[in-house]
Amino acid sequence: MGTWGSGPFDSDTAEDFLDEMEEQPAPRRLEVVERTFRAAIEAGGSSTSSVLPEEVMAAAAVVAANVRAGNSLAWNEEYPSITEWLAKPITPLLVSSAIQALELTLPADGWFWRSWVDAGEREEAPAAIDSLRAVLRPVSEGESR
Repeated sequence: MGTWGSGPFDSDTAEDFLDEMEEQPAPRRLEVVERTFRAAIEAGGSSTSSVLPEEVMAAAAVVAANVRAGNSLAWNEEYPSITEWLAKPITPLLVSSAIQALELTLPADGWFWRSWVDAGEREEAPAAIDSLRAVLRPVSEGESR
């Protein structure tokens, strides 16, 4: 099916990533998330088969779901236990990596934003990323966890 919506879990790639995460114990989930961000940061914005924007968004959404302000994000309903996937507290370093990976993988002028077929979803997608950033930024700055 590919992509069916603008949320961070609304693609086959994101669903596959989350299915893999769901099967892992918490320490392994953290390793997968960190590896995803590290690969995106090391790629420096280059699109490679090891750095998929949908996986970076899903990983960032997992981190966001595990900080206090992200407990009520709408897309968490698809995975009710997601708010318990990572050990607490979530570190500012992990959150900073999530933000940096998002920014490198999904630059404002990047191909991802032009790849949407449905104009409405193309307009909604940045709002989903902005929601992630709004939840993550205070934690990366050492505020509420």
